[in-house]
Amino acid sequence: MDNKNPLVSVVFTSYNHKEYLKKALDSLINQSYKNIEIIIIDDKSTDGSQEVLRKYKNIHNVNLILNEENSGSYVLASNFGATFAKGDYILFAQCDDFSESNQIELLVKYALENQNCRVIFSCSNLVDEQGNVFATDFDGREYNFKKHVNYSSIIEGDLMSDFLTFSCVLPNLSAALVEKKLYVAVGKLSESFLVVSDWEFWLKLSQLTDFFYIKRPLNNFRQHPTTIRSSVKMKVQILEIFRMFQNHLKLYSFTKKQVFKFHLGFGAIWFSYFLENKKQWLTIFIDVYKIIYKELKYPAMFLIFGFIKFIYEYIFRLFIKLVKN
Repeated sequence: MDNKNPLVSVVFTSYNHKEYLKKALDSLINQSYKNIEIIIIDDKSTDGSQEVLRKYKNIHNVNLILNEENSGSYVLASNFGATFAKGDYILFAQCDDFSESNQIELLVKYALENQNCRVIFSCSNLVDEQGNVFATDFDGREYNFKKHVNYSSIIEGDLMSDFLTFSCVLPNLSAALVEKKLYVAVGKLSESFLVVSDWEFWLKLSQLTDFFYIKRPLNNFRQHPTTIRSSVKMKVQILEIFRMFQNHLKLYSFTKKQVFKFHLGFGAIWFSYFLENKKQWLTIFIDVYKIIYKELKYPAMFLIFGFIKFIYEYIFRLFIKLVKN
């Protein structure tokens, strides 16, 4: 590794988001940090995306790969792209997001200054379909996270694990720089999930390293109706999160208190879906409960505790809003 100027491999996955490609790719091509390679994987788009991508193929640090068949998953496409990565660090860029011009420069800077932190991530702007900022992901974080990272700081692995029991505090891969050796060490991104592969990835990494958080927004996380999460049914999402936590608890050793925290966190997440769509949540409740009950005693108890935790967070956010006003 070049200790002053390490190579960063950006794995850029594309599928049927032609309208966002130019902004996303231009934001990477024009990064202030120049020692990067951009590996573009198009997963057999059918909307004209490949015609847009071909305009970038002759740029010296771009490696364009057009899949002849659709893999069926951004995770498979991301892992495939990573096989071409030559860098010391890897960043998985989503084709509907876009970067600030100094994103990679600052991620690398803090990586080199904090050698024990092998994952560096930043706050993300939340942007609409037109790219207009309407919030940051930090705005929706839980009280304990906000209290700890009121400024850019180290998050120890154990503490990150705690944060991840209540929400995915790294909401999109595009915001994080990961040491490539670690990506390999945890077995890549899990291909057994549709929506929580990145969340599981961070959970595994929290067992191996500390994280560094940059409070300044360096990434723009686009919100629109055709994101992966919005296209997957609620029942699948809830059960994937439960399975993710259960798998994690089986894979590593945890105290009873830590196990309780995971189940409490799941209860809060499960309840949060009720607020998204009450009718759908009630329709699937019995089926979800029966499946969870096979592995977890007293799921209703954790749902109730999760509800209390959720209400506590809601009151805190309301209080902060009132104070600001």
